Amino acid sequence: MKRNLIALSICATLLLAFVAVAANADPQVKVTICHKYGQPAENTLTIGYPAAMSHIREHGDFYGACPVNDRFIDVDGITTPGRGIPQGINVQIGSSLTAWPTGFGSEGIDWFDNDGTCTWTFGDDLHLEDPGGACSTGFRDGLHNLGLDCVVLDLDTSFADGQQVDVDLESGTVFTGCPGPDPMLMFYDGNGDLLYNDGEDIVLDGNGDGVFN
Repeated sequence: MKRNLIALSICATLLLAFVAVAANADPQVKVTICHKYGQPAENTLTIGYPAAMSHIREHGDFYGACPVNDRFIDVDGITTPGRGIPQGINVQIGSSLTAWPTGFGSEGIDWFDNDGTCTWTFGDDLHLEDPGGACSTGFRDGLHNLGLDCVVLDLDTSFADGQQVDVDLESGTVFTGCPGPDPMLMFYDGNGDLLYNDGEDIVLDGNGDGVFN
């Protein structure tokens, strides 16, 4: 895994260097990016290099076309803005994905279904609340304790103190009207322990095949 990440990092660095040199030589060079990934305005753009760099800095866009099937939800763990794309990605194309519930691990990861659809949509939130895991200040009480439970994903900063968890992903326990975890909401079990661990890639299995593609 580490070797793959190093290789990917080197390839990405070389690609960026190549594109930068080409762009300096020819300002008309075009670059393909995924614009506003995971938002309503998401689309694949092919634009000039300077404009692409501005998009990446300002919007969190990334090089390459937007994914068609599976989509990253969060890849960088707790208390970080955005979803860590592309720096934190560990899962490789063709890797098996793991569905919740898995049984209690050490993280206490919960889903807040903010739009009440019982399916994952971008706008829903995730947190950790287990003090025995990666969130030492958290409380396992089925509520979001603002400033204590650890934010995994809250793109619009909508978390409210005392907000009710909809589904405990590890146990499958439901607190509101959903029947359980969205089966399309999955994660890449990077260390193979069959449990979710802080920082493992969380993805939406868009075509429902249990494989990252």
